[in-house]
Amino acid sequence: MKFLSATLCALAIGMTIGSEITLAQGSNPLDPTVPRSQVLVGPTVGITRNYHTGGFRTIDDPNCPVFEQGSGWGFLVGMTAEFQPSPNWSIIPRICYDTRPGQFTQNLPDAQVLLPGATQPVNQTVETSSDITYSLLTAEVLYKYEIAKITKSLRLSVQAGPVFSYVLGGKNRQVQDLIEPQNARFVNQTQLPEENNGRRLILFDGDIPERESIRFSMKAGMAVEVGLFGNAWIMCPGVFYDYGLTQVTKAENWNLNSILFQVDFRRAF
Repeated sequence: MKFLSATLCALAIGMTIGSEITLAQGSNPLDPTVPRSQVLVGPTVGITRNYHTGGFRTIDDPNCPVFEQGSGWGFLVGMTAEFQPSPNWSIIPRICYDTRPGQFTQNLPDAQVLLPGATQPVNQTVETSSDITYSLLTAEVLYKYEIAKITKSLRLSVQAGPVFSYVLGGKNRQVQDLIEPQNARFVNQTQLPEENNGRRLILFDGDIPERESIRFSMKAGMAVEVGLFGNAWIMCPGVFYDYGLTQVTKAENWNLNSILFQVDFRRAF
């Protein structure tokens, strides 16, 4: 919590300083007839497509499958700025609240079972799934280089740089569902929590074991700058790839990589 408070305080101070600088300059970010501002400030939003890979096993049991690939959609929201020391390149810091969930699914081998009162065995199908919630406070500094000026108010750039994340939370909910036969329920000899009238067993529901508290990654992508409101604001939609350099947990080879569809809004006040 001390890290979170200090980070948010630093963000507020930085944005205040940036606003004072841009107020003093009073420039238009995409209008060539007005002196170019060196500092732009604004919000950022986006959605994330997250890929969890590498494999983990929540329960140390031979019957528990190893989850190898999972995916999910998340979102991000935060603040961004742009420092422009030259016409063609700039530095873009961002601080965001970021969610990176994922869902893993594995089918256990089918088995033949004999239901009470039946004379013929039937096929049993069991599915095991693991729902991951994962939230981060991310701080990044990207280098931006403008590669093309398409029109007066439309520019194309590439961006790349490091990302530091503090893991705010990460939970795992792992269940087993009885798919077939539909007129049966689990024999729950270990008295696990149940749902769906005994057709679902809750194997685990809690924090990800041995979860790392810090995450490092590299982020790169492309974005365009579009002028809004007579070029008083710029909208910067972009597509980025975030490659994880550290693992999700200490004990397993669990990786997290994401595609980010992100939009920045910036202006010089």
